[in-house]
Amino acid sequence: MKRISVKGLAEFMAANDAKRRTVVRRFKYPREDEAFAMIKYYQEARDAISAYHSGKRDSTWLHNVANQLEAVARSVTGHSRTRVRHNARAVHAYATNFAGREFEVLTTPRLRLNYSGVTISVVPDLRVREQSQDKIIKLEFGKDAPAEREIKVMSQILFEAARLGGLQIPARSVLYLDVARGAEHRGARLGAQLANDIEAACETISDIWDRI
Repeated sequence: MKRISVKGLAEFMAANDAKRRTVVRRFKYPREDEAFAMIKYYQEARDAISAYHSGKRDSTWLHNVANQLEAVARSVTGHSRTRVRHNARAVHAYATNFAGREFEVLTTPRLRLNYSGVTISVVPDLRVREQSQDKIIKLEFGKDAPAEREIKVMSQILFEAARLGGLQIPARSVLYLDVARGAEHRGARLGAQLANDIEAACETISDIWDRI
């Protein structure tokens, strides 16, 4: 099966030709060390954020977790140190920018879309209830701001997948949170032009997939 994540698709659509091959290779051969590392890169940050909301903890708890991660980073070297430091940075940023949100954590759905023989896996980082409204959330932890194109693709595909997956939630309840910058982007119905662009991107992904 040709499968790519929604973030991978957004990255692919914003990339040049050389990088596009790298993106597809990462998903075709997910057991390679680099692919696995990319998937799990921010696992500590995701786990901390989920535990924070599930336990209805104070924001100080998040900063303490980040401090503990920084201590771990000092005890390791190389790529492990860099990765753990980025997780600590992400947790600090979430504590600063989003800790005030009162989320009741719910079971996270696994959603998907299919275009041109390519399955787009859309797995929210959180499904929550906030002020009596169900919401799904994708978290962006990157130190660098995502490209506008990536934000648009992510936000609209999140909503489209939720809609086709039977989740009866409005676009405003599908959130893409840019943690480092404290920015919230909401889902939107998939426009005709972007739908065509995604279809074309998936055709290209399928072609590259068969040739690498």
